[in-house]
Amino acid sequence: MVSGVAWAGAAFVLAIVVVPLLARHGGDGAGRWLGLVARRAGVLVAVSAPLTILSGIYLFSALHAHDDSAGGSVLKAGAAAALLAAALGVLVSRPAGRKLQQLGQAAQAAAATSDSARQLAALRMRAAVSARVAAALLGVTVLAMGTFRYASALI
Repeated sequence: MVSGVAWAGAAFVLAIVVVPLLARHGGDGAGRWLGLVARRAGVLVAVSAPLTILSGIYLFSALHAHDDSAGGSVLKAGAAAALLAAALGVLVSRPAGRKLQQLGQAAQAAAATSDSARQLAALRMRAAVSARVAAALLGVTVLAMGTFRYASALI
């Protein structure tokens, strides 16, 4: 449970605070500090996401393996959203963040060309969109975990 809260919280902070600030002020020198925050949050996500997924699989198989009720369906939808968020993080967000870090260091070392500026803008956009989508998916997951017990009463 704690790892899930840490994962969702870090995703929300990245999507709502860090990535927009990085997009606006990354070129003004704030990129270094915001990059440090993003890396620290990335480590938190890298640890908490697998723990959450593994504990969720265990709990679901132990407690809801044959649950075909409305609550079970809500819980399955939340689990699917969490898995999609994890896949998005591994396949899109993490590579974009690493590439942004590499290009940012190269741009500081030498004068930025128009090609590298275009690449930086595209990577920032990719990172921003993937962070927002992952946060939205984790929001669905959190809502599903909090409401699955009441789904049977509503339907």
